[in-house]
Amino acid sequence: MIKIEAKKKENGQIECTYEVGLECVNCGMTVDAEEYTSGTCSDCNEPWDEKRHTAIYVTSIPMQGQSS
Repeated sequence: MIKIEAKKKENGQIECTYEVGLECVNCGMTVDAEEYTSGTCSDCNEPWDEKRHTAIYVTSIPMQGQSS
């Protein structure tokens, strides 16, 4: 699982934190760095086709200035 932390862009836009996980579509096991590089799943010995899962964390932005 690769986690990308939230960041504020130059234009002020906030990019939320998200995680990306890769699975082998043949056996459903998580693809590690070695398998990613080789292109072959070490669990089923088949070429893994990418199945991607993305988890997005929704964050709240504190209000700036006065609120009524």
